[in-house]
Amino acid sequence: MNKIILGSDIDRVKWDSLVEKYQGPGQFFHFSWYLDAVCPAWMAFVHGDYEAIFPIVSQSKYSLSLFVQPIFTREFNVIGEPSSLATISELTRELLGHRFVYFGSSTDFRQSDWKVSSRKYQGVQLGMKYDNLYKNYSQNIKRTLKKAKECDLEIKELDNPLALIELFINEKGKQFKHLGKKEYDAIYQLMINGKEARCAHQLSAYLDGELIASSFYFRAATSILFLKGAVNEKGKAIGAMVALHNHVLESHCESHDYFDFGGSDDKGLREFNLKFGAIDVNYLLLSSNRIPWPLKSWVDKKYHINA
Repeated sequence: MNKIILGSDIDRVKWDSLVEKYQGPGQFFHFSWYLDAVCPAWMAFVHGDYEAIFPIVSQSKYSLSLFVQPIFTREFNVIGEPSSLATISELTRELLGHRFVYFGSSTDFRQSDWKVSSRKYQGVQLGMKYDNLYKNYSQNIKRTLKKAKECDLEIKELDNPLALIELFINEKGKQFKHLGKKEYDAIYQLMINGKEARCAHQLSAYLDGELIASSFYFRAATSILFLKGAVNEKGKAIGAMVALHNHVLESHCESHDYFDFGGSDDKGLREFNLKFGAIDVNYLLLSSNRIPWPLKSWVDKKYHINA
């Protein structure tokens, strides 16, 4: 039996317990505390007694129903064991009941019902000793780590999400003009929720007592997700962000199985991630647009549907 459950009625213990056991792509994006931050009005598609689950992030705009991947998430997947293809078919019908649908997924939905394009993110396979992990680093990363060490870069645990957000705004705010107060409030709440769930890990790099870089990660039993980082010009000059990533990888390379960079098709970010021995992982971007013309064309252009 499948049902749609309102956010207030979701059994968070059962939901998060299933997500915790999930070792597939995009685990963190499915935790209830994560969804609460990025889409407070989310609902749930549930099969049986939480045997399989999927987030429903419906919204209404211009009197039209939309299902759009929330910011700071990459993909939504069916987690658990649906009893049959009928469950996937019913979920597909539920999603296509929206006038516009746009989300990433690694679940095998029936592709004939969607416009489909391929996207990628980068991840590092862990579960090995640091010496073996280090061998997969590029020569550029190894040289940068040596430079950071020679500069006596100090890395500390930091419980201050606002410090990272302020650093990000100061250094990248003009570049990321699509991020406004609503988006910064969401990422702040996401960091707070992660800390309350005891899944968060924030690091900062200091040079002569000055904060020059900060990065934020989420940790589950077997995987780690890089959420956001920021670095100033001094930090860039000595590879502070490289040092922060390396610190996390070195600290967890034996205790965890996977490090998720969050990923990007952006050429610069992708190349940076790959230098840590990461590999590209593909997922699908699924969309369906039944919005009346001319708004249909505007939405297609906004989301690069035909790109």
